[in-house]
Amino acid sequence: MTDNRQLYVLCDTNAAVRDAHLFRKKGGPLLVALLRAKKAKLLVPEVLRMEYINQFIQAGNDALQKATKELDKLKTFCGYDISGLLPKTQFGEAQALDILAQLEDVIHTIPTTPELKVAAADRSINGVRPTSKTDHGYKDCLIWESLLTLAEGSEVMLLSRDEAAFFDGQVLAPNLEKEAKDKGLLLTAYSSTKNPTLMPLVDALKERFADIAASVTGDLPVDDHPIIQAYMQSERVAPVLPKDPAEDAPQPVVVADGELEALLAAQMKPFELLDVKALGFVSYLGRTEKQTVIGLLVQSGVATEAAARNALERLALAGSIRDTGHNYLAVQGHQADMAAQLVEPEMIKLTGLGD
Repeated sequence: MTDNRQLYVLCDTNAAVRDAHLFRKKGGPLLVALLRAKKAKLLVPEVLRMEYINQFIQAGNDALQKATKELDKLKTFCGYDISGLLPKTQFGEAQALDILAQLEDVIHTIPTTPELKVAAADRSINGVRPTSKTDHGYKDCLIWESLLTLAEGSEVMLLSRDEAAFFDGQVLAPNLEKEAKDKGLLLTAYSSTKNPTLMPLVDALKERFADIAASVTGDLPVDDHPIIQAYMQSERVAPVLPKDPAEDAPQPVVVADGELEALLAAQMKPFELLDVKALGFVSYLGRTEKQTVIGLLVQSGVATEAAARNALERLALAGSIRDTGHNYLAVQGHQADMAAQLVEPEMIKLTGLGD
């Protein structure tokens, strides 16, 4: 890679979420470390970001259902119930937002503009790859059209297991290769069909940046989450064999000063970005119908509809915005001015206001 060529990496949802659990395992930590070390970027068009979040939620719920069933079975074998450690349904949204917030420094987002939507629709209707015969592939078309907006001279490494959309065998489809070349992009594609991990891409980066790769550890540890730490500090494993009832009497939980506050703050961290953006959107618009600003937040890729609605309700309860029943009104002041200024570039792209 030359000094002035920006490197981007694009991973499809199967690889990023289903295989690597949003870059937590199967090559994810190493990929992120290499990107940071080389000032490369993880390319995440808005439509892909929303798919990341939605599939993370679904995959988490699937795992939760299996775990609930197996722990119920385990209870009959070991004599005690540890299902209380399991998260609640829909826990995945907060986790996905938390991970994406931690990766914000390496993520390059491409907003979904009306022009990109039209181009993707034309491609899908005309059956041009990455449209496939079995799937109209509108999302893949939108992701591809977003990729083509990168600056001339950019380098892109694409990882996908969708051979019908992107590959002829293990080779990138000729029409896609030509389109990228015509746009002045250096594109390399890797199929994860035979190796359902991030490793086909990571191995290529390891070979290229061997000095960095040698110093990076494997998968991220999963026992350092503050909720897990609190549980392990306060809960005792129930004995398999009967003991004196006095020994099993509930023990008082010792909570250090500020410990609960710190745990809650850690859990709420993923929503800080959403709250700031929600405040900025309302402050920028001044007055807006509820569903309009919710739609804009979803379109921006920062939240699902439920999360966006909850953020706006929190702001209204805090007095940062006003809820008139059908609309949200900005509350004039320095806070609103700062929030509006922060989101102004994005709002211009989303609404055209301010052009």
